[in-house]
Amino acid sequence: MEKIISAIVIFFSSIIKFGMGTIAIISADLGLGASLANIIGGIIGIVLFTYLGNFIQDYVVKKFPRTFGRRFTRSNRFLVRVKQRFGLGGIAALTPVVLSIPVGVMFALALTHDKKKILFTMLMSLFFWATLFFVPYFLFNIN
Repeated sequence: MEKIISAIVIFFSSIIKFGMGTIAIISADLGLGASLANIIGGIIGIVLFTYLGNFIQDYVVKKFPRTFGRRFTRSNRFLVRVKQRFGLGGIAALTPVVLSIPVGVMFALALTHDKKKILFTMLMSLFFWATLFFVPYFLFNIN
């Protein structure tokens, strides 16, 4: 029962931040069920924010214009540099681990409006990071 509850918590947290769920799974040795919940949560988060991202972004900017208006901060400059040097692939590579899924997808939506391209790139990045973390964890028992 404890592992099921852990998998559910991992699932919902992975919708927002994939990397934190992955670290929790590996450090707590939660196994395959939680790993699948982590990956499925990341997939659902990417799809959800890709198709609802514009609505969420418009609502938040209208509701809190001073907080979420266009400002130039250190993190914004970093994202602009990544966008200029690496494009959508660079944003997608950083999204599951460094950025959160909503931030990465919203930034990708600002970069391009082709949602299929965003979905494909983000999902490939998610699968790459999941493979990079979970293959050593399961095959070689490295935590």
